[in-house]
Amino acid sequence: MEKQIFTDSHAKSILTTMNNLRKSNTLCDVILRVGDKDFPVHRIVLAACSDYFCAMFTHGMSESDKTVIDLHEISANVMEVLLDFVYTETVNVSVENVQELLPAACLLQLTGVKQACSEFLEKQLDPSNCLGIRIFAENHGCESLQNAAESYTYKFFEDVIDNDEFRTLSITDVEKLISSDEIQVGSEEPVFEAVIHWVKHKDQERSEHLPCLLQYVRMPLLSAKYITDVIDDEPIVRQSLECRDLVDEAKKYHLRPDLRSQMQSIRTRPRTGCDDILVVVGGFGSQQSPIDIVEKYNPKTQEWHRLPIICRKRRYVASASVKNKVYVLGGYDGTARLSSVEVLDLSESEPQWRPVTPMIYRRGLAGVCAYQDMIYVCGGFDGSVRHTSMERYDPTIDEWSIMGNMTVGREGAGLVQANDMIYCIGGYDGVNLLNSVERYDLNTGNWSSVPAMTTRRSGAGIAVINDTIYVCGGYDGAAHLSSVECFNVRTSHWTTIAHMNIPRCYVGACVLKGKLYVVAGYDGSALLNTIECFDPNLETWEVMESTMSAQRCDAGVTVVRQR
Repeated sequence: MEKQIFTDSHAKSILTTMNNLRKSNTLCDVILRVGDKDFPVHRIVLAACSDYFCAMFTHGMSESDKTVIDLHEISANVMEVLLDFVYTETVNVSVENVQELLPAACLLQLTGVKQACSEFLEKQLDPSNCLGIRIFAENHGCESLQNAAESYTYKFFEDVIDNDEFRTLSITDVEKLISSDEIQVGSEEPVFEAVIHWVKHKDQERSEHLPCLLQYVRMPLLSAKYITDVIDDEPIVRQSLECRDLVDEAKKYHLRPDLRSQMQSIRTRPRTGCDDILVVVGGFGSQQSPIDIVEKYNPKTQEWHRLPIICRKRRYVASASVKNKVYVLGGYDGTARLSSVEVLDLSESEPQWRPVTPMIYRRGLAGVCAYQDMIYVCGGFDGSVRHTSMERYDPTIDEWSIMGNMTVGREGAGLVQANDMIYCIGGYDGVNLLNSVERYDLNTGNWSSVPAMTTRRSGAGIAVINDTIYVCGGYDGAAHLSSVECFNVRTSHWTTIAHMNIPRCYVGACVLKGKLYVVAGYDGSALLNTIECFDPNLETWEVMESTMSAQRCDAGVTVVRQR
């Protein structure tokens, strides 16, 4: 019976011997002349390692019979590195040599060196160089590096546009970048500002390109405040009739929501590149007790996956996210209302929940929102008192501070930020279910009343798209609601929209990729594990096919923008 044994040591031994022969100029049969330096080498080794040399020596080219071959466009130092790779399978890539090494490897068709250079440059990507590396990779046919640089640019777009490389891009490259669906931005504001800054960098040459570039800015998706206060006041926009037409289109989109279905274009579609995920934490589970289950939903794949469980089971819980971190706040563990707070950092390779500084007050069914990397928690029930207070958490110093008090204590109210104001909506004061709304001015530190909802609601899901606050479902004292009403923060006017497909109380709501999602809840007879999605352009609700593993209500629901 025959037996074959394979070992790497034989190949390594041969390479070592051939390299020693090269260095001693033994059995070498050709010289590569680079500038004024000669490199004695073996034809068969070069041909075995490089398609370029294989074709040169075997296809009857003039160089096949020469004993000295002149190579141009390569320096002697780079040639030394390339030959070390040919004879040793190792290559030393550095910041100093990679810009010469990669083109030389491409010229000589040394795939291993090309790959090593690409991997090295991929690790060097940052906002100041990713655009240049992408162009460099494209010029030398490095597809994997080009794709990596493009993905990096899309992911860190807001940082990239602050660097000189962006301001020196060609019109073609700027157009390609800002037209991409893959840009990861929280809003279209940085896209508009990027266009304006690029044009102003050389305004006499570039002003003619402004209308072309502005058509790729999704202005209808910007807030009306930004359109009227920023874009309308931009001189180079005002000077162009074509640009003003685009601004008018955006205004019409806001002023005539009844016409939105007829105004569909690339400018009314949210970009799809963001890696936002929806996270659902804790809640009231099927065993009628607090649960510790945490799940995430990826809107790209429409799939649910488990995350690490929280340290303490909680219902009546609030959740918010800042950067890559998910916070779970307060709640009820089956015995007492809680002030404790846990955080999960999704940027870690193996994230685990850990405690941070607790809130000043115990709070169950509190409202929560995040704004400018701060977390605001308002109202809630501590077991005896429904709070009027709001407190703010600063993650950078791990510290809570008390803000101003509302006029009414509330649990089960929603808290959202819109137009530099924080709105606390509905809830329960211990006697009555509420339709009242209070607004906190972050500039003055004062609360004031705004027009009330048409329906009393506690446990509603609340989220904001542009200038509109959506209040979904909840309980009115008699029924679990499927109705939805909207508050326009500019006009201070309430309207109703299409009902959800399923009544939902103690439901979470959030915005993903420009669409409104409502998550889980209680329909009056059963806990839910479904989510529904509302498209504000089509004004329709859709129940998504993928469901959570756990049925639940009064869970914490938040969206994490991963970077």
